[in-house]
Amino acid sequence: MIRIVIAVIGVLVVCGVGGFFSLGAFPPALVQQDVHKDIAFAAPVAAAPAPLGTPAALPVAPLAPVAAPTAAQ
Repeated sequence: MIRIVIAVIGVLVVCGVGGFFSLGAFPPALVQQDVHKDIAFAAPVAAAPAPLGTPAALPVAPLAPVAAPTAAQ
């Protein structure tokens, strides 16, 4: 039981310290850093050429022999 209490207190302390640091425990930087820079983007890549035609259909063979239809009597 005491281990659970110590673990819960430890988690709360770690969360409290993390919250303290996230709220601004560290002062702002002494030298302002450039954030926005002009980035030269590469030229757009040309699209792939369209295919010349539709591909031919593959031959399809039935898996089992097909019975011939019988005439209705």
